[in-house]
Amino acid sequence: MRKLLFVAGILVLGFCAADAEAEQKNLIQVQIQIFKITGNLLRKTFVDEKIWTTDDVPEKLKNKVTVFNRGWFELGKDRLEFKEGRCFWNKTEIPIIDPNKFNLPTDQIEWVSSPQIVMYEHDGGTFNIRPRQPIQYFEKRSDGLFELKEMELPTGLDVEITQAVEEEDKGYIRLTDIEMTMRSVGSRERVEGVNLPVGRPILSEEKYVFYFRVRPGKDYGILISPEQGQGGLLIRLRASSTKSGTILKGNQKNEQKT
Repeated sequence: MRKLLFVAGILVLGFCAADAEAEQKNLIQVQIQIFKITGNLLRKTFVDEKIWTTDDVPEKLKNKVTVFNRGWFELGKDRLEFKEGRCFWNKTEIPIIDPNKFNLPTDQIEWVSSPQIVMYEHDGGTFNIRPRQPIQYFEKRSDGLFELKEMELPTGLDVEITQAVEEEDKGYIRLTDIEMTMRSVGSRERVEGVNLPVGRPILSEEKYVFYFRVRPGKDYGILISPEQGQGGLLIRLRASSTKSGTILKGNQKNEQKT
């Protein structure tokens, strides 16, 4: 009987230790808010801290990607602004989950999605945004007339976080690395006799790899400019953790919302 009680006691202690270890694991939450920008907006961005873990912007990202912790975008009389670790629309903070309640001028800037990933420190996670929207184009018929057609392409954005590590002594969460793959209509097939880009759309893919560090619970901006043309993507990123006390309560490992 004593042996049975002894074994039972060890098992109970083992379960308690496992539960305690699970509770002590550091959860890291990465929230990303994606806006699509149309046209060239009057803007200015600032970097007041060492964001890149390599201490400099990788050469292949220069002139394509701007990462900042302060900045503003002018949209007529309106202003989208990053300051004091938060993102504001005309001095009112935009919710990180659902900014659709704000009356954004959709002809210039449009909210696309607000996904989030919750993972244990040193783990990774992914999310995919794959809207299938109809894209119109013209096709020349055998009788010489042009016919308007429509097709769907798997445009969107894939994001993979390889690893997130909290550097408590430095006050940062290190994201090394984040790989973003953006798919969009990069060009059009040529239509005989027409100089305008109205032919069948051709899907292009651009990949960006980021190595940077962020302050827990603070907002950062990532502006991705297309290879050609105007517009681009504005990404608001916030990383939080249980260690820093900035993560939202009740999150579970591998939770994902889009």
